[in-house]
Amino acid sequence: MRDAGPASVARATRVKMAEKTSVAVLREDGNKHFKFGDYESALSCYTQAIELSRDISESMILHRNRAACYLKLDEYEKAEADAAKVIEVNGKDVKALFRRSQALQELGRLDQAFADIQRCAVLEPKNKVFQESLRQIATKVQEKVRLQSSTDEGFH
Repeated sequence: MRDAGPASVARATRVKMAEKTSVAVLREDGNKHFKFGDYESALSCYTQAIELSRDISESMILHRNRAACYLKLDEYEKAEADAAKVIEVNGKDVKALFRRSQALQELGRLDQAFADIQRCAVLEPKNKVFQESLRQIATKVQEKVRLQSSTDEGFH
């Protein structure tokens, strides 16, 4: 076995620095594309950065950003999956919870969407966006229940 001497340690450090730099550049590029509404290009940048990233917190940010792209592209299953990856690591990540709630709402999984937005509202009770979204989903859930009960009445 070869000794991990100073030269190999320096080489490994350079490789790590290059990975971090390219991940950071890809993330910044993705952010720029997203800001200008080019969600496909942003998605590509975030996906490449995820593949290169070795840092868990950086990966979580990238998954959260990619979930936002998927939402904009109406790819709700993928948005839900990326947001769920972040929530598995940090159950209090309100951005991931909110994005998963949005995806679940679009997928018609209102009870789950409501649970996520409720967690957001508990974590940030003064956030007006969360409060409004909570009201909207609650109204949809009530309407769904009302429709189901009126449909059930026809079978008695």
